[in-house]
Amino acid sequence: MAITLSTEASGINLAYQPVLYEFSSNHADIQSCVVEVLIDTVRVSATSVQPDLGTTNEFTFDASTECEKNTGFTLNTLGSNGVIATSTGLKDVKIKIYEVTLNPSTGLLVTAYDPDDANNSNSDKVSTTAIVYNWTENHLTTNSFDFTDYQLTANTKKFLTASPSVKKIELLQDEFIGILWYAGVASKNYKVEVLTYDVSNALLNTDFIAIADWNSAYVINPTDTYLDVGIGTQNLVGSGVSFTNVVYYTIQVINDDGDMSELKRFNIVKDCDTDTRVHWVNKFGKQDSYTFKGNKTASSSSKATSFTKAKGIVYDPNERGISTIRNITEDNFTAYSDSIGRETYDFLTGLKDNNMAWVEIDNTYFPITIDDGSVFITNELDMSIQFVLSYKFSNLNKGLIG
Repeated sequence: MAITLSTEASGINLAYQPVLYEFSSNHADIQSCVVEVLIDTVRVSATSVQPDLGTTNEFTFDASTECEKNTGFTLNTLGSNGVIATSTGLKDVKIKIYEVTLNPSTGLLVTAYDPDDANNSNSDKVSTTAIVYNWTENHLTTNSFDFTDYQLTANTKKFLTASPSVKKIELLQDEFIGILWYAGVASKNYKVEVLTYDVSNALLNTDFIAIADWNSAYVINPTDTYLDVGIGTQNLVGSGVSFTNVVYYTIQVINDDGDMSELKRFNIVKDCDTDTRVHWVNKFGKQDSYTFKGNKTASSSSKATSFTKAKGIVYDPNERGISTIRNITEDNFTAYSDSIGRETYDFLTGLKDNNMAWVEIDNTYFPITIDDGSVFITNELDMSIQFVLSYKFSNLNKGLIG
């Protein structure tokens, strides 16, 4: 008897979209199936799957829940440079299917599935291997989503960020940008081209960061993809780029065949004492960064946990009727952007969609919880916009236990 897969995940997929499998069994006494999900060849779950409504031998299984659980994000190390490959956001996925049948003679259920054997070779069907990324799209963007928009083979192809095409950055700042996919042909010499310019728009230097991971070929599934490149001023200094007399610089992925990505420009601005540098995980599962250059306010609130106890019969001025167990203090902050345009506003709204964010203080990440991200439009005609971010440290300040 056999399992036939009519639909199976293949190629590259989003972990937060259905990772769908549809299959059928030709066994006359099929009752159900057990489906194991393997992430990077390791079994992570086993699920009993019942026949689809109105059928006795057709089944549907969605592996996206396990893909969501087993893909993740890793903060890039401040000060790192070049091309950075991490494995947490890209995973291989496949399923094993085991039939559960009824023995008509004994009335017992029969299956080759063994919960104690994570490497069982007796499954009735094994799917092909697919790739999933730690990536989500909303209802509207899913309608027009196409992975090839991120295959870096033309100047319309995209980086893994919604950042504006022109962005501000200070000296000695870390910033990283994600790249996804290349053509699959070996030895095209992919690299990040960094062009630096002075105040007169004259080209000062041309530097390159080699993407060695993209020098190998692939047939079906791209394997050395979903990379990060350090493109902040501090990262580029580590890659040998000079910022002497530089007013702005551009980055673009190119190769020997003339393929290229979109162009991003970074205008260098002065840092201020009130700057708030924020990093967060964007919808692509990559790291975005922004400096809030407007005003910053801070407040602190504390809460005491106390208990009541009986005082002695004899008066003692040192006795406490109410004693504090512990004080817990919470620091709250509000950071304001300077005047921004619609493109930057759309970029910053990504802060409201994800619960993973950090502020950078003295070259160290500190996790924060975002309470609110709001917008002030001060002039409808010119669309002068200010983004306001309210946040608090994710770790409370706990006093000594009394």
